[in-house]
Amino acid sequence: MSILKNRSKEKIHQAISEVETKSSCELVAVLTQKSSDYTTITLLLASLIAILLPAFLLIWKPYMGALHIYEIQVVTFAITYLLFSIDKIQQILIPKKILHKQASVKAYESFMTLGLNQTSNHQGVMIFVSIFEHFVEIIVDNGVSDKLPNSIWQNIVDEFITDVKNGNFEKGYIKAIQTIGEILKVEFPIRDNDKNELCNHLVEI
Repeated sequence: MSILKNRSKEKIHQAISEVETKSSCELVAVLTQKSSDYTTITLLLASLIAILLPAFLLIWKPYMGALHIYEIQVVTFAITYLLFSIDKIQQILIPKKILHKQASVKAYESFMTLGLNQTSNHQGVMIFVSIFEHFVEIIVDNGVSDKLPNSIWQNIVDEFITDVKNGNFEKGYIKAIQTIGEILKVEFPIRDNDKNELCNHLVEI
């Protein structure tokens, strides 16, 4: 299922194309609804509750039969697993640090999968957004990082995260692309023999 409408995708495509007419860098925009299904964490939480449950049951009803306790355990595990699989509940239960770490892993996987580390001049730049985690990261290849410190992207990321939280994905992407473009066209101006090696359209994964 597409996250953004075609009209929004086209605007992002145009913004990227505009940047690449002025810079030798390859800019790619990536958007995902969720970086992980967090099945392991969900299973762990549901299992922990099911394991601890008999102790509380035996305190509450000391003479409860083992079979009855087992049945309650199974039902409790099933209910809590389904409950903890709901996105809104996961956002509350799972620490933000874990959410962001998983999204960052997904971002670096995407960087490699999409070939941003394989451009001829090693000047790939990726803007990665994961909606569920409210996460934005800008990843660059070593041709860019050797010249520009990673800290230069932080203000762009902070503003973009605010836009993501407010649901302004189109606005956030275009503003970030344009701001990055202003930096890239100065530090990495277009060359006469420049070739477009990667796609300019929004990549949804």
